[in-house]
Amino acid sequence: MTPMDRAVLKAPRWGTSVVAYLFAGGVAGGLGIIAALADPREESGRRLRRTARVAALAVAAACPPILISHLGRPERFLHMLRTFNPRSPMSLGVWGLVAYSGVAGIAVLKDDDGLAVVQAVLGAFLAGYTGVLLGATAVPLWGAGKAHIPAASVCSGIASACALANGLCAIGGNAGVSGKLERFERLAAGAECAILAHFAATRGYGARRLVERVAPALAVALVAGLVHVPKRRATARTLVAAAATLTAGVVFRKALIDEGKRSAREPGAGMRQPR
Repeated sequence: MTPMDRAVLKAPRWGTSVVAYLFAGGVAGGLGIIAALADPREESGRRLRRTARVAALAVAAACPPILISHLGRPERFLHMLRTFNPRSPMSLGVWGLVAYSGVAGIAVLKDDDGLAVVQAVLGAFLAGYTGVLLGATAVPLWGAGKAHIPAASVCSGIASACALANGLCAIGGNAGVSGKLERFERLAAGAECAILAHFAATRGYGARRLVERVAPALAVALVAGLVHVPKRRATARTLVAAAATLTAGVVFRKALIDEGKRSAREPGAGMRQPR
């Protein structure tokens, strides 16, 4: 039996905690971008900025416990903060999360346009670095998606953040921003679809299987956002559409991890070069 006839890689033992971490990081980063784009000249825009900032801090604060649950012991997370290695995606990611959380906390306490820009930049990094982290591994699917997965992760994070912010604003009576958020959400989701479609068309290693798993959830989210209902049911429709988009974000991360494991178990997968 040759190496091409058997699996030569060990599939990562990543489960629910990693999926949750990837999803939460994307949402937290996307909320930072939304906070920067909110128009402070309008009352609805100021309320949206406040909602996005508070939600961003809450979601970012949930990331370390999720990561620690994956690492197994709290001291492992603390050890990662003892050094800074710019050549390590994991080190960059942890410090990026710490920096983002700090800025998010200050932004909740202080309304400053400069902080909004910094938070947006760090948010884009936080939403996309997980894709870079996956691409730095030997897992065939993730290696083949070095260009596509980070970009799709940013778009998915923005779409999910728009959905969460829209749902929170609907509950809080700030329905005036719903149209803008939904348009931004559709733009991000559409970009995610285009990136994943190109990934499936140009790469091997399970890219097509990944997209086939994600496509139904994305389609449901896009359709849910286009449904028109009477005004008295607008809040309910917003919440349902937000739930559909958030679900699509989770499905994307879950499929990404599952199909990555599957690609590592394929006979000879580690011996082939990504196309």
